[in-house]
Amino acid sequence: MARTNTVENLTKLEMESNGTKVEIPFKMARYKAPKPVIICISPQFVAEQWQIFMMQIHVAHRFGAHLHLYLISILESYFDLMKEYEKQGYLTIDFWLKIKFADPKSPYFEPNVNTELRNQIGAQMDCLLQYKEAAEYIAFFDMDDVLFPKNYPTYLEEFTAEWTLKPNATSVAYGRREHEFIKAETLAEYSFNELIASLKSAKGVKTAKLVVKPELHNTTGLHFSLHEDYRLRNNKTSPHIVHVQRPVQKHGSNEVKKLWKFAFGPLDEKIRKEDIDAIEEDIQRIRNLSSVAEIAERLPKEDFYFPIVFKCYLSQFYRRPVLTECPNAERCFLPQKENLKCIHSDANYISGPSMSPFTYHFTNNSFWSKDIGCYQ
Repeated sequence: MARTNTVENLTKLEMESNGTKVEIPFKMARYKAPKPVIICISPQFVAEQWQIFMMQIHVAHRFGAHLHLYLISILESYFDLMKEYEKQGYLTIDFWLKIKFADPKSPYFEPNVNTELRNQIGAQMDCLLQYKEAAEYIAFFDMDDVLFPKNYPTYLEEFTAEWTLKPNATSVAYGRREHEFIKAETLAEYSFNELIASLKSAKGVKTAKLVVKPELHNTTGLHFSLHEDYRLRNNKTSPHIVHVQRPVQKHGSNEVKKLWKFAFGPLDEKIRKEDIDAIEEDIQRIRNLSSVAEIAERLPKEDFYFPIVFKCYLSQFYRRPVLTECPNAERCFLPQKENLKCIHSDANYISGPSMSPFTYHFTNNSFWSKDIGCYQ
């Protein structure tokens, strides 16, 4: 991540070395946000678990947040569902691109195998800087990190109260607790009441995720910012983020549940009945849209890619005490199926003139492609 100060009302930015110049395209930060609270969702690839998305998007909407979500690749029907929510103003879908070079200068240069978790930190920093001057609070979550505010009816009030109690806090850290629920196979049978009724909690707390005041931060990390004084972090012991990485299929093999075992007990988080009912009503409203009804018939009923990726992650780094290579899915074998088509992010890739010590490679005109396949 490179930072620099510029002149006011910048119209053109160039990099120069030994008389050679290249123009660097840029975009302006946002000065208005759809909601005062933005939840930045890490890049999704071969995404198929629309049931978790439904939980996340409706919970966020209920408590006054807007999702900014990065996509690498996603099943086409699931993408169509997301686009309907974008039309409704619930989220913003953004491109997250592979690192490619129009002119790499070497046939052996492949940088993607050396990106940590599909360059997730880069996406989080992009989201932070997009909304830095527009949002009051920014949360950095994965799709399966769902937060129910405990003391107030909205995230805005909940987070404001935390900073009122600890005005010098650099961030609020919410620990994650593993949960499982039984997921519906179709949108027609998707019930938030039933989802919550089936929700079970595990003991123990995983590494936290952060909520920040954006004016306090210029960078972030995977879980925490390395430029933050951890002694000033407000570590919450309650509520926990409901982490729903591995929901249970009604009729699938659930092999991931066997590979990575947790002892689940009764739900141990506070979720208000009026919120459950309001979310249920909101789901019903979306489901009744004619455009959504058509998409619902095409949504996958069972997992295909999730157990493949999870098993690959287990072998690569989940169970390794010491990492010997960068953790990502570049080395995972992702089979292609005729009946499972993906939308993949793409762009025009451009290489600037060869310069020393830096050659600038960039993209423009990002678009969604149906021709790449289901890959990271």
